[in-house]
Amino acid sequence: MVNRIDLSKGNNLGFEEKWGDLIGRRWGYDIHCERSAREITVNLYDRKKFKTKKFKTVADKIEHRLVAYLGLSKRNGAWHIDLVEVDSRYKGKKLANKLYRFVLKTLDITLMAGHCQSAGGRYIWNTLAKDRSVVVYARKGVYSKVFDFPKAGKRELMGNKFDLYDTNAAIFAVAA
Repeated sequence: MVNRIDLSKGNNLGFEEKWGDLIGRRWGYDIHCERSAREITVNLYDRKKFKTKKFKTVADKIEHRLVAYLGLSKRNGAWHIDLVEVDSRYKGKKLANKLYRFVLKTLDITLMAGHCQSAGGRYIWNTLAKDRSVVVYARKGVYSKVFDFPKAGKRELMGNKFDLYDTNAAIFAVAA
C-alpha cells in the first residue's frame, strides 16, 4: 500500500568515511554500495567536499560529504525502497531520480515503491514512468495478478485500472 506523507525539506547528512564497494562515478560523485542477501545501502559522496581528521596515534581519516542515501530491503521478490534522503544543499539536481535509474541499470534489480511516499517520492516515480529505459508497472495488491501500466500525470502516477495511492496497490520499476 502506498500512502501519502509529508516530510521536512531541510536535511543535513553530514560527513563520513566512504564505506562499501565503489560501483560507479557519475555526476561528479562517488557511488558506494553495501549489499547483503536482504539489504542494499547505496551512498552518494561528493568527491570535492571532504575534511581530514588528524590523529596523533593513527593515520589521518578523510571524511567526504554524504550527498544522498538510498536504503533498500528485499520484500516480495523485489527491492523495497525503505528510505531515500538527499542533502538539502544538493536539492534541485534530481539526484534521487538519477540514483534510482543508476541502481536499476547497474544492479539489475526490480524496485518496489515504498509504503509511504512524500510528494517528492511520488514525483520521482512519475518521472521514472516517462523514461523509456525504465518500465513502471503496478499490481492491485502485492500478490495480485491484476497488472496495470500507469501513465505519468502532472505530479504523480495515474492508474488506468485501479487507484495507485491509499489502496493496497504496489508499484514496481525495472530497467527496460
